Amino acid sequence: MICPSCNYSSPDPSTFCIRCGISLARYGPFLRGFRSTFTWILRRSLAGLAAGMAGWFVIPAAGRAAGAGLSQAEHLLLTAGLGGIFLGTVEGMMEESVLKTIRGGVAGAFGGLIGAGIGIRVLNGRTDGALGMVVVVLTWSMAGLCIGTISAWLERRKERLLAGAVGGWLGGALGGWLGYQMYASLSDIARTDLWAVKRMIEGSTGAIAGAVLWFVLALAEKWLIFRRREVHNISYKECDVCHHSNLLKAWYCAACGYVLQVSAPPEKLDLPKRQSLARFISACQYLGRLSATTSVVVAALAAVFLGGINPFLGLFGLLVTALVGYISYILLNTLAEVLSPIL
Repeated sequence: MICPSCNYSSPDPSTFCIRCGISLARYGPFLRGFRSTFTWILRRSLAGLAAGMAGWFVIPAAGRAAGAGLSQAEHLLLTAGLGGIFLGTVEGMMEESVLKTIRGGVAGAFGGLIGAGIGIRVLNGRTDGALGMVVVVLTWSMAGLCIGTISAWLERRKERLLAGAVGGWLGGALGGWLGYQMYASLSDIARTDLWAVKRMIEGSTGAIAGAVLWFVLALAEKWLIFRRREVHNISYKECDVCHHSNLLKAWYCAACGYVLQVSAPPEKLDLPKRQSLARFISACQYLGRLSATTSVVVAALAAVFLGGINPFLGLFGLLVTALVGYISYILLNTLAEVLSPIL
């Protein structure tokens, strides 16, 4: 038995940890659940930070590629669509699901564009700073609402869908507001024309927005959406709909695709002993998928903007971007595969 307080492997069964003396029977379940929840939330938030930073490196580049003739409304729509794609793909990339990645990206882009459309009506051609902040909050709250809803979509329960929508809306609004404040503050402090500094300031906007959105949404997921009955002394998970017997590590029913509402105890799952290394490997894999996703978006933008100048230049930009993204994906996953046997 692994002590949730000091991580020492005490003899099984044990009433007290032989290293730190904590009551495993009294405090063990609570500490184990707290650590699991806290880790889940931080992993989601960190993934959102990485995706947001990548997205907000791409957005300014896309704006510059579109040209100085881009209107205020067009710039807002471009930012909302691209930012929504990156923020929406987080869950799918974490779960290594191409379908969820695409679905989340589409939902994020759709919500962002809806929010941007509402914001354009609010602005009505004005450039007031206070209104600008309102528009930012509106845009990312709508993007978060759609992302949160789609993250809970497979649960097929109205109350969980509502929790996802509200969590995403609140996280998007708060993340957009904090990101806006961060950008304004850093731009005022770092008065410089250095390219790297300006890009880092732009990237920090998306990093804050993504981290806060997925922090709040992860809270809703862990406490309200992904609620499972933890059942001990089981050797399989039974589906509540079709009663098919599934493997303990299954998340969805193999027979009907329904979300399994049973959670297996950690000791039944044969988890790796080196948890920190396992998380580092997962982070490498996630960054590999993020680089691949980024390359797909950038390749599409290169094909559109460079292709408008010259079709062959657009094709060249698409191929180069796709190759760079694929190489990054391979290198990061190679690192993960090299480290995996150590687990």
